[in-house]
Amino acid sequence: MAGIALAVLCLSFGLYFFGEGTSLTEEEAAAFNEILGEKYGPSQYEDLSGKILTKERRDTCPGVEKVCLSPDGDYGLIVVSQGCKGPITMAVAVSGVSEKTVGMRILEHTETEHYVRDMENSWFTERFAGKTLGRHLEVVKLEAVEDNQIIAITGATVTTEGITQGVNQCLDVLGEYLFEERQKNLKETGAVSVFTPQGSAGEVSLEEIRQMPAVKRTMEIRSSQGTTSHEFRGTLLSNVLAAIDPALLSEYTFVEPIGVDGYLSDLSMEEVLSENNVYLMYEDKGEPLEKKDGEPGGMRVVVLDDTFGQRFTNYLVEISLE
Repeated sequence: MAGIALAVLCLSFGLYFFGEGTSLTEEEAAAFNEILGEKYGPSQYEDLSGKILTKERRDTCPGVEKVCLSPDGDYGLIVVSQGCKGPITMAVAVSGVSEKTVGMRILEHTETEHYVRDMENSWFTERFAGKTLGRHLEVVKLEAVEDNQIIAITGATVTTEGITQGVNQCLDVLGEYLFEERQKNLKETGAVSVFTPQGSAGEVSLEEIRQMPAVKRTMEIRSSQGTTSHEFRGTLLSNVLAAIDPALLSEYTFVEPIGVDGYLSDLSMEEVLSENNVYLMYEDKGEPLEKKDGEPGGMRVVVLDDTFGQRFTNYLVEISLE
C-alpha cells in the first residue's frame, strides 16, 4: 500500500516538478554544507542530474529536481513535495560511504507558520538522518518504534507526510541508481562480499569457504526444460556470514544473494538459519561449479526446499543484508 500511495502522490506533484538538471543555487549549496559540515561553493558540487534523473525516474518520482556529488563523495538531492498549502522544497544529503541519509533541510514552503513552525527545527529535520536507501519512511503520530518511522509534527500531519514522501523519492531515485551502478561493476573474483545498510561488512574467499564444515546434498531440479540431477557440495550460508561476523545473523532480517549477472533472490534470515536448507555450494558431482565465463571457481546459493530452483543464485559475488 505504501508503494501505491507514493506512486499516486508522485503523479499528483506534476505541476510543481521539472526534473531537469541545473546547477545549485547559493542557498541549496549552503543547505548541503550545513548538513555535511562543509564549506563548498555551488560550483564545487558535481551535477549528476542528467546522469541519474533518467526519464523513467523522473516519471516515477518527478519531485527530485537535482542530484549532485560533493568533493568528498556525498550525494545531495533537491526535491519538491506537496504539503498542506503548497509545494515544499527540501535538500536531502546522503553519505557516499554508508549510503544512509545524513540529514534534511527545508528550503522553501508556503505552509501556515502557526501549524508548522517546528518543521525547520533540528529536532524534526534530524529525524530524517540515518535512513537507509530503499526502505520507505512512514509517518506515525505518537511514537517511532521502527527505524523507518517519522513522528508527525503535532497538528501538521499532512505537512509531515508530504515531507516524508519527498524524502522517500530521494531514497528511491538514489537507491536505484547506486544499485544499478554496483551491478555494472560486479565481477567473480573468487570471493563473496557482504554488505549491510552501513556499508561493507567484509568478504570471504572461496578458499576460506572450502575450509568450512562441508556437506553433500543430492537433489533434483525441475524446470520447463526438464529435470536435472545434482550432487552438490558446500557449506551452510549461515557459516559464511558468521565467518565475517556472527552478529550479522541476529542483527538483520533479510538476505539477498546477488549473482554477477545481476540476478538476486530474497531470503529471510529465518530461512538461512533453519537447519539443512540454505547452502553456498561450490561443487556439483565432484566438479567445481563454473563461473559465468565457463572457468572453474563459481559459487551458487541453493535453497533445498525450492525444487524448481527459482530462488537459487548462480555466479554468486555479493550478499546484501537488511
